[in-house]
Amino acid sequence: MRLSWPKDGDTKRSMTSGVLRCPTDYRTCADIELVHTSFFDMEMYYYLVELRSNSKGDEAVILPDNLILPSPTPLKPVDLNAEELELLRYFETTAFSTLATFSADLAGVRDMLVGMALANHTIPSRAVLHALLAFSSLHRDGLQLQAAQHKTAAVGALAASAQNGVLTTTEAAQHVAANMLLCSFEIHMGTDSHGHWPWYLMGARDIIKAAGLEGQIFRNDISELVMWTYYHDVLARFSLLHWRRGSVPQVFAKELGAEGWQRDLCSFVMKLKLNFGSLPTILRYLGDMVDTLSESLHSPTPMVILQEKIHAFEAKVQNVPEPAIAPTKEEAKAAASLTELYRSAVLVYIARVCENKFGENRDLTPLLDTSFAQLEQAHTCQRLFPIFILGCEANTDERRMIILDLLRRTEETHVRSLDSIRRGLDSVWIQDDLNADQDTALDYMNKLNVVVSSSPTIPTFV
Repeated sequence: MRLSWPKDGDTKRSMTSGVLRCPTDYRTCADIELVHTSFFDMEMYYYLVELRSNSKGDEAVILPDNLILPSPTPLKPVDLNAEELELLRYFETTAFSTLATFSADLAGVRDMLVGMALANHTIPSRAVLHALLAFSSLHRDGLQLQAAQHKTAAVGALAASAQNGVLTTTEAAQHVAANMLLCSFEIHMGTDSHGHWPWYLMGARDIIKAAGLEGQIFRNDISELVMWTYYHDVLARFSLLHWRRGSVPQVFAKELGAEGWQRDLCSFVMKLKLNFGSLPTILRYLGDMVDTLSESLHSPTPMVILQEKIHAFEAKVQNVPEPAIAPTKEEAKAAASLTELYRSAVLVYIARVCENKFGENRDLTPLLDTSFAQLEQAHTCQRLFPIFILGCEANTDERRMIILDLLRRTEETHVRSLDSIRRGLDSVWIQDDLNADQDTALDYMNKLNVVVSSSPTIPTFV
């Protein structure tokens, strides 16, 4: 929030009167300093007002994360104007928390992105800065001219930098960061998106491969960028498997297909014996299964072999160890809870595929009972894949209300439009209800194909 004052001589919005001269016995006007009120200060004020009516004792009050100032950066962005500084501060305190990635340390991701944006005055650095400011502006004020201008500036900077030829490792990392911020920008636009997010994702993937950033994955900053891209890539494959619009599946299947860098990355990680945690491992097996299903569409695979492969993925997902957490670490608890939700969603999806393709009868009652109890207890769920897959299983009004309430709380807290996933779930529920009196259920894969393809742009489930 910025206070706006009328210009000199403008009497439209204010009462004017004569201004006394500065007292000569105090200091000159040039020495006067202003104390600026920022978005962070307003949030702190609202919190203090809320505490005033709170009956809890001092010991019970824990300061929320959005009121903790980020670590000061040694960089001084002297060339940013007041508007840009405010957007930067908003990203540091609020907007960063909605970035969808594997990392449980989003504050670390935030500091990495801010550091890249302010590192120097090179074109790649400016690309990251404008992409970051565009995302922050969109998150705070919705789609408007300021957000569009920063997005256009980021795209222009990326294009100009690419014309300069070979990128250094630092410049390549900045290109990946800018592309992933622009990808996130498109995703957060929701129904207003032009569906360009896959192109930014492919840009990030191509740079990682061309610059050999997988070879630098032991570096903390490179690791975060690669895994961020990898997370979006796996779920993009899921979207594209079920997206059936003319020739579009073939175009994107070729770009995001099974022969790409995802498997190379996984083998590289295993070779180095790096452990990125339970959630990336579960998503890796989901990606492998989606690749297998996609391959079977283009080159027919014997049903027995396909069944064996999918059963193997299912066993691997079940055997991924639960993440170890410290009982006092709330962030770790939330990450562990999200991991188990993803595990449940992936197992439900695999079970439905097995029922659909191989005629296997699966009793999902215990798994679904546990999953919906967890969803009912969750305050929010920032990741859409488990909400969508488990939401498709909501066959009672009570379970549908659990999903809708969770979506509402998430949308209110994280300032992201969830109209697309809500509309998709509505379609699934309506089709199930229309078919309720029939002897046979609707084909699961066909149902997902039709619902996902009914979206005006390619939906994302990150």
